[in-house]
Order: sequence, then structure tokens, then C-alpha cells
Amino acid sequence: MRTILTSLPLLGLMLVGCKSAEPPFKGSATVIPETVAELIATDGSWGNTEGPAIDSKGTLYFTSRGTYKGIVSWTAKEGAKQYLAVATKEGPGGLWVDDNDNIFVTATGEQQILKVTPDKKVSVVAEGFDAMPPGVSKGPNDLVVHPNGTIYFTAPNGYDGKAPKGTIYEIPAGGKAKVFSQEITGPNGIILSPDRQTLYVAHNTALNTSKVVAFQLNPDGSHTTAKEVATIEPCQADGMDVDELGNIWLTCYSHGTAYRLTPAGQILEKIITEQKALTNIKFGRGAENRTLYMTSSDMARVTGYVYKATAKAPGVR
Repeated sequence: MRTILTSLPLLGLMLVGCKSAEPPFKGSATVIPETVAELIATDGSWGNTEGPAIDSKGTLYFTSRGTYKGIVSWTAKEGAKQYLAVATKEGPGGLWVDDNDNIFVTATGEQQILKVTPDKKVSVVAEGFDAMPPGVSKGPNDLVVHPNGTIYFTAPNGYDGKAPKGTIYEIPAGGKAKVFSQEITGPNGIILSPDRQTLYVAHNTALNTSKVVAFQLNPDGSHTTAKEVATIEPCQADGMDVDELGNIWLTCYSHGTAYRLTPAGQILEKIITEQKALTNIKFGRGAENRTLYMTSSDMARVTGYVYKATAKAPGVR
């Protein structure tokens, strides 16, 4: 596999504090501080890359959906390597690494949620969960794992606001997948707040109109209905992460932009990438917890790209 490492100028991030707006904030009334991300890896076999996540040793993992369909690993010292071919029908989608370095991944074409142990043993965590009629669902997309073992994942059905409402699922630790919500159109990116009491989901209501909604998670396992946090235009909402201050990082596919939003929906800053098909964003861990890793591709989804940038506030993990 051919890997190219490139370095671009990395500009400093600035943080601008502003008052919250009600109803949910749309855009920003001030100039938004902007950072240009640094390209760290690219390969023509990756196609559309997704799901960046870091293990406890600092290794970055992400998914590849090109001619190579599977998981890729990357370190600054060794570069990128094909880690494991998995979910090979269409390639894997979202990816999450838990505190024990188990990798959880969505197998889109297989309609499964998979678990990969550190010694590369693969097991099926969930399948046969599809709540939509045959031919409607596009399969599972992105996921997040709660420290208590509960897995939340999205199945969008579509990404432009025109498809039937998608499904958010949950898998209780050791249990079976069940429907969490079917309230919103095109659920895509999904992440938990720092205190793990709020579940954020990004989705599109039109081709370039994106929203972030929040579900409050109750101690008894129940949850509230979706509450809108933000509307972002132009944006095609994709993956997300949060910093320790509770701010949300949202990627905009086809726009090559990641926005940092307050929990009230105000834009604080943004990161831009040269390639526009930006799919996801995740913080590093430990000493690298201020580093943001981003996955992307060219708009033809042939060549995959991975970027990084430095944030003022560290991530949660």
C-alpha cells in the first residue's frame, strides 16, 4: 500500500466567547477564527475514509471504503498500514475504540455491528436489527460506545433530507439492539457529552441544511425526545466529537469544514481541509488529547486523506 505523508502549515486556533442565542443559533454574527488542517496521510486505495479513533497506545485507526475495504492503522513513526480487512461488502463505516482497546465498527453492507479485539478476533455484536422495510435502509453508519458498555449507532436511510426518517439504535451492554429513536431525518454523526448524560446526533433536513439535536439520557435508561441544538448552513452534517468544555466539533461533508459549536449552538471556530469530503473528527488521547484527527476523501471518493489540527481545549478521552 502506498502512503504519502505531507505537511501543510498549521495555524493557531483562537477561541471567541459569545452569548448563547435562542432559538437554536444559526451561523455566527462575528468573524469565525479559522485553522487550516495538516495533511498527515493519503492513499489511492482508501476511497472514502471514515471513523478516526485512537487507542490507549496512541495508534490512530480509521476505516477505508475504496479498493481496500477494512481498517487502517497509523502512527507518526510508522505511517499507515492495512490493519484488518473487515465489512468487505461496501467497506466499514463508523469506528470506535473503547477503554480496553476493542474496536467497534459498523458493517454497512452486512447490516452488522462488529467488535474487533486487540488480537484481531472479530465477532458480531448485533445484526437483524433493521427497523425499516427492505430496500429503504442504507445500513448502520456511525457509532459511539458509552463507558457502561451501551452502544448507540445511526442508520440514516439518506443524507439530503428527502429520505424517510432514519433510525437511532442502542445496544445495552450484553443485550440486543433496539430502536432508540425514529424522530429525525438522516441521523448521521453521534457522540456523548463529557458527562455522558446527553446524546448528540447530527443530521440533514435539506441538502445543505444541517442540524444537531440532543437527547437527555436518564438514569433509568429512558431518554427525552430530540431537542434542536443548532442549525448550520451550508453543511452536510457528518461525524462529531466533543471537548472537555462540552463544545461539539461537527464535520461538514462536501464543504471541507469542521465547526466547533457551544452546547447552545453558537459557532466558535472552524477547521478547513483541502479535500471537501470531510467525514469525521476525533480527539487523540493522553498527551495527544488536544490533537484533532479528521478523515476525508476527494469528492469522487477515490483517494482517502487524513488530517490533523490542534485544539485549544482537549478532548474527553
